[in-house]
Amino acid sequence: MALPFTLGTLVTRCRQRFSAGDGDVLEDPEVKGLISEYYGELHALTVEKGARCFEAEATITATGASGYALPFDHLTTIGVDAVLSGTTGPRRPVWGPIMATERVRLVGRTGPAFYWAEEGANIALYPIPSDGTYKHLYVPQPTDYSAASDATSVDLLNIYGLKFIVWGVASVALHKSESAQQRAVDEYEKAKAQVEYWACQRALVQPSYRVPEDMPGGSLGFPDPADWRWAP
Repeated sequence: MALPFTLGTLVTRCRQRFSAGDGDVLEDPEVKGLISEYYGELHALTVEKGARCFEAEATITATGASGYALPFDHLTTIGVDAVLSGTTGPRRPVWGPIMATERVRLVGRTGPAFYWAEEGANIALYPIPSDGTYKHLYVPQPTDYSAASDATSVDLLNIYGLKFIVWGVASVALHKSESAQQRAVDEYEKAKAQVEYWACQRALVQPSYRVPEDMPGGSLGFPDPADWRWAP
């Protein structure tokens, strides 16, 4: 889902909520900075609820290294896939993240990777593959629009995202000008609740499984984690 607005239009929408015609209490750079802050909060609200609105993919070319640097804009990992042929062929999942206590059974082993873990600033694959292509699906950090041009497109997701940012910025501006801000605060809180509800509803159609159905030695042919995780 997308609801794109140019940054310039968004600045204008914000001003329409807090300008009283007697001079602007905020200059454009400060308005853009606030828009960027509230956009970051919008990003967090949806990501925390599990709605997959913000995603990016990085390619890992295995070289036998013990770990690979996380993308510069990495926030959290969604998953890792092994590409079965070439660099764009069919894929199989690489399971994870494994816990620190589980990794000791895999340290030092080599071969195609079936598990992953975030370790410091790196993502590690277990066993350690010497070749092959892996795809790292992750959530990026929210975009910083504070110094972006007016023509920059900003995806607000839906009408609630638009209201969330516009009224959030207005509440700060009205507070700074010592004007009544209760209406702006109420509208912001209402929009926030609507964004969270929408994000939860979107996430509900993406079921999660404690153990994926095809994982235990199924037709895809990768190992059952119970062989080493839960064995006495």
